[in-house]
Formats: sequence, structure tokens, C-alpha cells
Amino acid sequence: MTQITQPDSIDDYGYPSQPTSQRKLRNTVVHGSKHALLTAIYFLLGGYGAYLRLQQGFKHYQPLRAYNFFPRRILVIRLDLIGDLVLSLTVVRALKRTYPDAEIDLLALPSSAKVIAADPDISNVITYDPNIWRRPKALLQPQHWHEAKQLQQRLQARHYDLAVSVFGPWASILALLSGAKRRLGFAQESYPGFLTDKVAGQHWGPQDHQHEVDYCLQLARAAGVEVIPEDRIPRLYVDEQARHEIAQMLKAAGMQEKLPLIACHVSSNNGQSKRWPIPYWATLIDRLMQEDHCNVVLTGAPADIPLIEKITRRLHAHPINLAGKTSLAQLAALLQHADLMITGDSGPMHIAAAVGTPLIAIHGPTDPALSGPVSPQATILRSDIWCSPCYDAKSPADCRFFTTQCMKNITPTQVYSIVCEKLQQDSHRPVEHKESQHS
Repeated sequence: MTQITQPDSIDDYGYPSQPTSQRKLRNTVVHGSKHALLTAIYFLLGGYGAYLRLQQGFKHYQPLRAYNFFPRRILVIRLDLIGDLVLSLTVVRALKRTYPDAEIDLLALPSSAKVIAADPDISNVITYDPNIWRRPKALLQPQHWHEAKQLQQRLQARHYDLAVSVFGPWASILALLSGAKRRLGFAQESYPGFLTDKVAGQHWGPQDHQHEVDYCLQLARAAGVEVIPEDRIPRLYVDEQARHEIAQMLKAAGMQEKLPLIACHVSSNNGQSKRWPIPYWATLIDRLMQEDHCNVVLTGAPADIPLIEKITRRLHAHPINLAGKTSLAQLAALLQHADLMITGDSGPMHIAAAVGTPLIAIHGPTDPALSGPVSPQATILRSDIWCSPCYDAKSPADCRFFTTQCMKNITPTQVYSIVCEKLQQDSHRPVEHKESQHS
């Protein structure tokens, strides 16, 4: 997960302006120090991994296959943002289909884990945030060491037969600490000796151009799964209580039942250039509410409220604002309840796709072929200019030219026309209860 650097200022479109020379120098020093620290950690842990291999005598493991591997407990590890966690559910589904008698636990960030709390395929959701170790002073705080020890004891008490490190070196560390008999992950994302079963390569390698779900399914294949086409589409289960709570919240907010409900998520993590421009949102929302008489609900976390206020100050209409008022479980229920969602590249984009909601996803610096929504009901809009996509997953998705022209080129009129098409399509579908899907 990338550390987000705060910009010096935000322009009228909601994008960061060019940093001062002082901030440029600071960013260079921070990135250089981080690289040096990560290199030192790699060699230190790599040495420990070499010791483990010597201790185990370079034991050879047979490939995992459904006919010779009978796991009782499996641990899936994905310590990343909400959208990545939702995409990683493809591993859980495929493993559960192949090993139906196995208990599958999932280890995730505390900030992301609640979105999967209702999942019947997951026996235990375990949370841990390794990002606390980013700060050197964390090494001197006994509480952090105590929490790590407690996590290790909890994992080892489960006696896992397999741990799947879906992404990143931290996942491979925790796979080792879990004490699992077999530990599976990408070779170049792990420390030497930490995995017993290695898949060649890494996410977004120089020669790769495949979607996140396909990386996940590579790991599933290595775990003995016979992958089928349906495995590519993530499915998210929605809590029944959260559905009821959202229905009550919308009713209290004055939603008109007979009118379409459109959810708009205006923010995004890990880069402000993934956001559609502030004035564009205001123009579109006013048109949807005043001309088409749609219900519009704004979603977001408490930290998104200042951005949303910049948009609402430009509006003549009054959308329902639930930013900062919903839990992740309630957000999933809200998006499932909606007739349509409009968003940039964001975690809620993947939630909407995984609960079966029609979706308009606006992309600029990020490549939808790598991390876009995986849903037959998703429409992706992007401006194919020469510098887009530019995001490399090594730093926040912000424009290096400080113009974010790729997002500005996608106009409110373009988005509005797609909204009309999707609502028209939805009106011709047989009446069904969306709440019954993925329940």
C-alpha cells in the first residue's frame, strides 16, 4: 500500500498543484531513505530465509493438487486497500469450490476487513496492520511487539495446511509466521526461503499486462484449483442487517422510492488524479436531479467530507449525503440497493461491481485492463491520450504534468449520456429483487 504524500495545494478541479522545490527535495529524501531501508530489510530477511532452507535440507514439495492435497484449514493473506481485497475474493471462491471441507480464514487490514464480514465462505476474518512498522520508532514500542506475538500465536493455533500470500512481502512474512505447512505466493514478492510453493514472477512485472484477478487465479491454480471462467468475477456478500439499516437511512433522508437511485463516489485513495473534476461532478449531479428527477446519494469516508462540500457548494439540487455515515457493510448494502453507481477508480467501484450493480467507472492515470471493474454491467470511460495510463503502483496516482488532462477530457455530457442508456436498459429488465443476489 502506497503512502500518500499531501500536496501543497488543490486547484479548482480538485487536483494537486505543482509542489515547491522544498517539497520536491523532501519527497526525494523520503523515497531514497525508504528504498535504502527496504533493501537492508530484504538482505536481512533473505539471510534468515537461507538459514531456514538449510535447516530444512532444501526439502522438495510435490505440486498441490486436489487429488493429493486435503487441507483442513487454509489462510489467505491480502493486506491492501478495499478494492484489492474484493478482487482477492476470487481466490477464496476458487479454493472453497475445490476444497469444500476446508475452513478458509482471511487476514486483512482492519480498515478493509469489515467489507467481507458477511462472507459465508470465510470461517474467520483476522486483522492486522503491518504499516505500523513503517515508522522506526515503532521498533521501540513494546505494544507493537506484543500485538505481533499475539497474532503469531493466533495463527499458529489454527494449524494451517496452506497459507496463500496474495500480494507483497508482508504477506509472505505473515505466511511464514503462521506456521502453515505449505506457503504459496509469487517468488519475486517474497523473501528467499519464506515460501514452500513459488509462482514465478510478481504482480505487474515488466512483461505482464494482465488483470489483478488473473494474478489471483494464478495462485489458485498453483494451489490445485481448476479455474473456470466464472472465477474471474468477484462476488461480495451483503449483510442482511446492513440492508435493513440502509433502507431506513435512505427513507429518513427523503429518498423517493419510485425514482432511480444513483450512487456517486467522488473520491479515491492513493492519488487525487484518479478523481473526476469537482465542477464536472456538480454539473452532472444537478442535471440528474433537476432534469431526470433521480435520487442521488453521495458516498465516502469521513476524510472525504471536505471534498464533497466543495461539490455541494456548487449545486442547486440537494443530494443525499451519506459520506462518513456508513460502515463498510452498510456501504456495500447501499451500492447493492442503487440502480447505478458513478465513480472514478476506487474501492467502492469494486464493491459495486462485486454486488452486481450497474456501474460507470471513469479512468485516467490507472489502467482498467490491470485493475478496473470485472463485471459485465460495468462501463469504463477513459481518454486515450498519449501519457495515460501512467500509474506504476510505486507512487500515488498523481499527474506528473499537473494537468490531469486525461480526466478533464471526459465531460459531464459524455457521462450523462451513458447514465441515460443504462437507466433505459434497466427499465426494460424483468422486475427482480437485487437484494436476493449474493445473499
